[in-house]
Amino acid sequence: MTTNGKTGDVLAGHYTMGGRPLTHLGYGTRGPTPYVARVTVREACQARGLSVYQVAMSGLAQGTIDAGTVYRLARGDTSRIDLETLQTVAGIIHALSGQPVAVSELLSLEGGEEAHPV
Repeated sequence: MTTNGKTGDVLAGHYTMGGRPLTHLGYGTRGPTPYVARVTVREACQARGLSVYQVAMSGLAQGTIDAGTVYRLARGDTSRIDLETLQTVAGIIHALSGQPVAVSELLSLEGGEEAHPV
């Protein structure tokens, strides 16, 4: 479809941001900026002076979460995160350390345009 006899005028001003085409138009446009999700349970434990072993084997974990699950999260050996599991681990860390735990302490996104130019 054309407007005023010029191809592409139909999209002019509607699908651009600051003069640059948006990335969701398909052919010829950039894909999303690549990010890598990382589980940072080990770092959250260490920041509070706890070991992963203490969290996994505590009386608070017994009957609520499998020790192997805590170890897999600490190693980052997971492709999915169950929110109930994450809240259980956060609750155990909080109870053992007396310090609240934020989601940003247990998960991180790394990358962005600076790290991965397209």
